Amino acid sequence: MLVLPVFLLLLAQQSAKPPATAAPAVAFDTLARQAAAARDAGKLDGAVALYQRALKQRPSWDEGWWNLGSLHYDLDQYADCSLAFAKLTALKQDLSPGWIMEGLCQYGAHDYRAALKSFARSELLHFDGPPELSRAARLHFALCLTKAGTFEKAIVTLTELTRIDKRSPEISVAAGIAGLRKAWLPGEVPEGDREMVSRLGDAMGSAMEMDPKAATEKFAALVNDFPRQADLHFRYGAFLMQQQPEKGIAELKKVLELDAKHIPALVGLSTIYLKNGEAATAQEYAEKAVAADPGDFATHISLGRALLETGDDARAADQLRLATKLAPESADAHYSLASAYSRLGRKEDAQREQEEFRKLRKIVDASHP
Repeated sequence: MLVLPVFLLLLAQQSAKPPATAAPAVAFDTLARQAAAARDAGKLDGAVALYQRALKQRPSWDEGWWNLGSLHYDLDQYADCSLAFAKLTALKQDLSPGWIMEGLCQYGAHDYRAALKSFARSELLHFDGPPELSRAARLHFALCLTKAGTFEKAIVTLTELTRIDKRSPEISVAAGIAGLRKAWLPGEVPEGDREMVSRLGDAMGSAMEMDPKAATEKFAALVNDFPRQADLHFRYGAFLMQQQPEKGIAELKKVLELDAKHIPALVGLSTIYLKNGEAATAQEYAEKAVAADPGDFATHISLGRALLETGDDARAADQLRLATKLAPESADAHYSLASAYSRLGRKEDAQREQEEFRKLRKIVDASHP
C-alpha cells in the first residue's frame, strides 16, 4: 500500500517532463532537389526514398510520379513501377507516355492482361510520345495481343509499326508468332518451332514492307518445307488474296484439307464468296465455321451476313444478335445487326444498333487518325 503513492509520484514527475522536440520536417522543395541530385548522381535507391518522401507531402506532383516510376523501371522493380505510373495516369489521363510506361512496367511484371489495357489506352491517344517510346508501345501492344489470342490485330499493329519506322528482328519474331496463331511470347517459342517462326516472320515482314516478289518467294519456300502446317498455308493464302485471288482461294482450301475446322480459313472463304456474289457458297462455309466454334463471334457475323444475302433475315438477325453478345465491342456486328433489323421492319432496334455502331466507329477512328 505504501508503494502506490511513490509510484504515482514518479508517474506524475515523468508526465510533467516536456515532450521531446520532433525533428523539423524537410521542405518539399528541398526533398525534390535532393531526389533529383541523387538520381543524377546515379544513387538510385537513395533517389527513390527521397521521391517517396516528397510525394507523401505532395501526392499531386505528376513529375515526381514519373521520376519515381522511371527509377523503379531502371531498377527492374516492375510492381512498384506499375504503382507509380498508375498514380500518374490517374492524375494525367490523357498522357500517352504515362500509359505506355505503365504498360511496360506491367509487361515486365508479367501482368500481360493489365499491360494490354494500358497499351490500348495509349493506342486511343495515337501512341503519342517520343519515337523510341512509341515504337516500344506498339511492339509490346502486339505481343500482348498475341498472348491474348487476338492475332489479326497484332499483325495489323506490327504492320503499322513497320511502315512508320522499319522492320526489326523483334518485329519479325512477333509477326511469325502471331502468324502461326500461337499465344506465345518470344521467349516461349519451343525450340522445334523457332525456324518456322523466324521464316514466317521474315515472309510476313516482306509483305509488310510491300515487297510482294520477295514475300511470294519466301512464302512459297516455307509451305514447301512445312507442307502440313495449316496456319502457314492460311497466311500464304491471305497474302495471295491481295495479289492473285484465285491462287489465294486455292491456298485457303488447302488449309481446310489439313484442318477442316480452321476458323479463319472458313470465315475467310465465306467472306470472299460473299463479295463475289456467291451467297449460297458463302453460307456453306459460314455454317461450318459456326459448327466448328460457336463461341467465336466472327463465325456468327459471317453466317449472319450470308443469310442476309440469301434472304433469311430472321435467322440472320438471330446470328448477328448473338455476335453482339459475344463481342459487344465489335462495330461490324452492330452494323450488320442494324441491317437485319431494318429488313425486318424493326426501326427502333435498327436505329439503336446504328447508334452503337457509330459510337464504336468513333473510338476506332480516334485511335487511327
